[in-house]
Amino acid sequence: MRSKGNDVIHKVVNGERRWAIAEGDCLEVFTNLPDKFADVIVTDPPYGHKNADDGDLISRARHALGQVKREAAEHRRPIANDGEEAGEIYRKALPEMFRVLRDPGCCCCCGGGGGPDPQFARWSLWMDEVFQFKQMVVWDKGPIGMGWHYRRSYEVILVGEKPGGATAWYDTTRQVENIIRPGQYGISKIIPSANEHGCAKPWELARHFIQLHTKPGDVVFDPFCGHGWVGEAALRTGRRFVGIEIDPYWAGRARERLASVESQADLFAPVESRPKVVDEVML
Repeated sequence: MRSKGNDVIHKVVNGERRWAIAEGDCLEVFTNLPDKFADVIVTDPPYGHKNADDGDLISRARHALGQVKREAAEHRRPIANDGEEAGEIYRKALPEMFRVLRDPGCCCCCGGGGGPDPQFARWSLWMDEVFQFKQMVVWDKGPIGMGWHYRRSYEVILVGEKPGGATAWYDTTRQVENIIRPGQYGISKIIPSANEHGCAKPWELARHFIQLHTKPGDVVFDPFCGHGWVGEAALRTGRRFVGIEIDPYWAGRARERLASVESQADLFAPVESRPKVVDEVML
């Protein structure tokens, strides 16, 4: 399958562009991507919880607060593949994510948090079947979480590394815990408005992992790029970015976002040259 955006991905990998977003199913787009082109993966796949403002806990809370009318279909924001199929997609994507990572590279994957479904625990074990599981980072989003009993105030980021060598680590100026505390590193939770992605995350969260594991000019990859939060972090820190998004609407919104960020040229460090690794690959 030749997905929209593949041609410009080729240019990003070869240093001719700063970013590209392919529109399509990541499991199909992967087949056209070369080995070992990405220096890090930072991503937020659908968890399978149907947290898409479509009759889920988020939507019920917003309706109870009077923010939207229960019957107002225009306020529903279903996320593609956010049902029972989400786990299967994540598991099939893991070997492909492993393949496209350089050595030493790592995959930083958001994985929900809490119950009653222990989705993050299953995902940790599945990651360890492909990668070498390195750490689970807890993002403490602050007080007053979702739900009632044991209110959900945190999410996790699962970090897997390629075996055989130490994960690239570029921040030697601070001791980094496996907990991100409220407001730390400039990271604050987002409560999405009606016109925002239902599972929006702050770009500063992605920046934290990008700066730990890459240097300016490196390639950041997100196969579930949604509203482009990882891409914004990549551009703002002088990295290049490749993303995949299945939903045409959000792919378009993400492109608009990155074009806007890119226009702020003073934000970027120079892109370092890299050898061309896909001269013979048709994307």
